[in-house]
Amino acid sequence: MNEVGTLKKGLDIFLLILKQPNLTVLEIMNALGINKSTTYRLVNTLEQNQFIVRTDNNRYQLSNALTSMILQNENIPSYELDWKAVPAMKKLGQQTKETIYTGMLMDLEVVITQVINGQYTTRTHMEIGANSPIHHNAIGKCILAHLEETSRDRIINALSLEMYTENTIVTKEAFAKELQKIREVGYSVDDEEGELGVRCIAAPIWKNNKVIAAVALTGPSVRISTEKDDYHANLVQQCAKEITTSIAQDV
Repeated sequence: MNEVGTLKKGLDIFLLILKQPNLTVLEIMNALGINKSTTYRLVNTLEQNQFIVRTDNNRYQLSNALTSMILQNENIPSYELDWKAVPAMKKLGQQTKETIYTGMLMDLEVVITQVINGQYTTRTHMEIGANSPIHHNAIGKCILAHLEETSRDRIINALSLEMYTENTIVTKEAFAKELQKIREVGYSVDDEEGELGVRCIAAPIWKNNKVIAAVALTGPSVRISTEKDDYHANLVQQCAKEITTSIAQDV
C-alpha cells in the first residue's frame, strides 16, 4: 500500500470514529471495507498518537484531549461535533418513535448532519448531507431566528422564499413575524411548509451562547399534529438542552 493510500485509510477510520464513536475494530472493518491487518495497524497508530482511545470494552472513541481541543475551537463546523448529539437523539427517538435529526446552516440552506430513523413503518426519511431551503424547514427557521440581528437580516434579504406548498411562507414580512414568534416560544414548526403531510418541530443547540445547530423531530402530520405541538416541543427542547450540555461539559 502506498503512503497516500495508507493516509487516506487512516483518515477514513478517524472520521468514522469522529461521527460514530464507540466502534469495535470489526465494525470499522465492515463499515470501510478495509482488511483486518490494515485496520488493526492503522487503529493502533491512531491510538499511539493519542487521536483515539480504546475503552474498557475494546471500542474506540476520540481521545479526551482531542475532543476538548475540537470543542474549544469555534472555527470547526458544528457538524463535526454531531456525534455528541446521538445519546439525546436516541432518547427522543425512543420517547416518540419518530425520526430525529440535527442540522446546521450552510450559506442559504440547511444541511442535515445526523439522523436517528423512526420506528414506524410509515416515517419521514432523512439522509445525512441532504440540504433544503431555510425558509420552509423547521431547523432552518429555528437557527435563523436565534442568530444575532445583523446576520439574520443579511440572510433574510438573500432568501428567495419560493413556494413549495400552500403553507410555505413567501413574504419577507410574514417570515420576519414567524422568526419573532420562534424566538418568543423557543422552538419552530414546519407546518407542512416543505411537503404536504409532513410536519416538524425543532429547537436550538447552543455553544458559547451562540446557536450552532438545531435538533428536530419529524413525521406524518397525522401523528405530529398541531394538537400535540406543546407535548412534542417540550420533548425536543429537552433534547436540545441535553445536547447543549453535552457539548459544554468538555469545554
